[in-house]
Amino acid sequence: MKLSIVTPSFNSSRFISETIETVLSQKGHFELEYIIVDGGSTDGTVEIIKEYADKYSNIKWISEPDEGMYDAINKGFSLATGDIFAWINTDDKYEFGAFDKIAYVFSKFSEIRWLKGITSYIDENSKVTSVGKCFLYKKEWIEKGFYGKDMFFIQQDSVFWRKELWGKVASIDKNLKFAGDYWLWLQFAKYAELYSFNQVVSYFRKSDGQLSSERDKYYLEMDKIRVHHKLKKDLWLFKQLNRRRKKGKLFNLLLKYLFWYKSHCVFCNENGVIEIKKMYELMVSK
Repeated sequence: MKLSIVTPSFNSSRFISETIETVLSQKGHFELEYIIVDGGSTDGTVEIIKEYADKYSNIKWISEPDEGMYDAINKGFSLATGDIFAWINTDDKYEFGAFDKIAYVFSKFSEIRWLKGITSYIDENSKVTSVGKCFLYKKEWIEKGFYGKDMFFIQQDSVFWRKELWGKVASIDKNLKFAGDYWLWLQFAKYAELYSFNQVVSYFRKSDGQLSSERDKYYLEMDKIRVHHKLKKDLWLFKQLNRRRKKGKLFNLLLKYLFWYKSHCVFCNENGVIEIKKMYELMVSK
């Protein structure tokens, strides 16, 4: 199995080396293709990319003006030849050993067409500030655009999908500047259920200057996408119950029988055995 990882970059010299290292250091039973698409950086980013590309034959890269991050991502995937796709931004990083687990899951379970691992969080010094949770997602609610503003996010850095699924979408709307991932999940959910994976896969870096930190602009673009797709505005009844709920079996029963909240999660036990379980909760309990 071959993984194609894309990284869009623009004046990213501060953290890009760490991002590249966490991709190239992945080991296991898979092939790796790494595609870096730079938007014409002038801060030394191109020199860093070239240094790695001279050492590693599995790196493809280009540097040229583009129309933004999602234009760069589309360019990257147009060059991809792998079976499994994902993208990682230049501030973020992967967990060591994540790719081997991801490749094994996709190899073992042909029914999984896209997979969401756990995202944890790091600061500007790469120190882990919080360990993420394994959220569970209902296919129909992704289609309706509920995740992100009304509920928890589908964090892009820990999502992987099959090449065939990307082929049904072809590209992200390059006019989007902030919420292109949200738009992409809406498209994917038309064709396949999102499976969760109860393993830390990636780390999102919280620092100044990131597009994803401009939350208000992200939400505004998200709302425009909702209007364009004529999506229902929110989950009023669910939110009322969620505010008043106490953790326990009653709320889980409401999820299961009132909202038909069903999803699937991939678990890896201490013996390395991987299995899928049907779930009726919002997240995996500790």
